[in-house]
Amino acid sequence: MFLRTETKSGQEGQSIVETALMIPVVLLLLMGIIEFGFLFYAHVRVSNAAREGARAGSLWLIHREATAHYYDPILCDTVHDAVQSEFSAVEHDDILITLKEGVVDCDLGDADLAPLAGEPVTVTLVYDYTLPVTSGLPIIRDVISSPFPVSRLVVMRFQ
Repeated sequence: MFLRTETKSGQEGQSIVETALMIPVVLLLLMGIIEFGFLFYAHVRVSNAAREGARAGSLWLIHREATAHYYDPILCDTVHDAVQSEFSAVEHDDILITLKEGVVDCDLGDADLAPLAGEPVTVTLVYDYTLPVTSGLPIIRDVISSPFPVSRLVVMRFQ
């Protein structure tokens, strides 16, 4: 047999009200988790691209006469091509190349560069990542800045 439970007057809608109050909190938490996943993915892409650019730059002394892959007689073009082959959303202005002598000005060209084997080449990559989920929410976009800068600095030595 079924037992009948009696409810007190005025408590019939309590669970609906509690659910209605908790749904926005749970959705906000879920969107935060999804947003963090997208941001972490962008960080991994930027790290891989900076590492690939530094690797190509470190091998530039050996391969600058080669015509295969993305190696070019100009160091800036080699590094930029390597970074953009790994992460095409990166602009040329987001890539900074630094040698022992200082920052390489890619607009002027680098024909007079003469790095020696063992000297460091530093590739710094800064990517402005636009947050896809939270940038559309009215209150949260005022609290969290978008675009969010994701950067990575990689140092390797010339081979």
